[in-house]
Amino acid sequence: MKMMTAHIIFPEYEGLPKVQLYKPSGVRIESSWQRLTDRAIIVLPRNVKDFDKQKVRDIFLTGRPVEIHLGYNGNNIREFKGYITKVSADIPVKIHCEDEMYRLKNIPVHFSTPSINLQDLIKKILPGYKADVESWTMPPQRYVHTTAAKVLAFLKKEYNLYSYFKDDTLVVGKIYSDDSGNDPVELILEKNVRENRLEYRRKDDVKIKIKAVSTLRNGNKLEAVYGDNDGAEKQLAFYGIEVKAELEKQAKRAYDMYKKDGFDGSLSLFGRPFVRHGMKVRLKSYLYPDRDGTYYVDETIVTFDEGGYKREVKLGNRL
Repeated sequence: MKMMTAHIIFPEYEGLPKVQLYKPSGVRIESSWQRLTDRAIIVLPRNVKDFDKQKVRDIFLTGRPVEIHLGYNGNNIREFKGYITKVSADIPVKIHCEDEMYRLKNIPVHFSTPSINLQDLIKKILPGYKADVESWTMPPQRYVHTTAAKVLAFLKKEYNLYSYFKDDTLVVGKIYSDDSGNDPVELILEKNVRENRLEYRRKDDVKIKIKAVSTLRNGNKLEAVYGDNDGAEKQLAFYGIEVKAELEKQAKRAYDMYKKDGFDGSLSLFGRPFVRHGMKVRLKSYLYPDRDGTYYVDETIVTFDEGGYKREVKLGNRL
């Protein structure tokens, strides 16, 4: 029989001893390459007798590191690593946490540069971090009295260059490629899926419009649009493409990539198998074998409470 187990660790911090929790009332972890910052909420039991001698908020200080390990029968896997951002005033006490991006929000950045490779830019603003960065030539950049996290948010907004932490590595400009060498996790829809919220769509029903934007070397923009007029718009960023016909070719290529038969939506799984964004899942069905396919994962939401240990998986592109 499987028994849910948890091990939440708050290492020594500013003179406070190490704190460990084994029976939280609840945990929720939201993780995606699309949102810059992964977040977690830990709900303490109403009876916090272990902390009678000290006030809860004197122990769980803002900025204190935290690790969340979850599993079955003591076979736990680290689901989250980050820092406390706030502690609620209500009962039960909720501890809000963010991943390593929390620290980047406090790292100052103030510099300007001519055309620079994205890899060199990240080294410049975050010299002490291990990073996996796409090689991409950027136009001149200028950042005045800002933070490293705001720079990453600007890269996402201006160039569609997404950033997120994978374990202790900052990934910039790569969505799925960092996990592309791993084997897919096999999921049988009628067997190891708790709830299926997927909708199968044929490519003729997929409506999408691609907006390709190239930043020219002088800073001006060149745009090309391709696809369905009534489709959901997806913007792609390029640099240095100065011929509109070439930009239109890139837009059409992207359109053909998204215009495929496949599932759209999410799955509710048990706590195992372990799946996180960037990984691949291979969906199989006894009832509809013609719909089998392999997909990337865009987002996961992990919950651990009286309702069970569950993993919500949102699908991304079909391979």
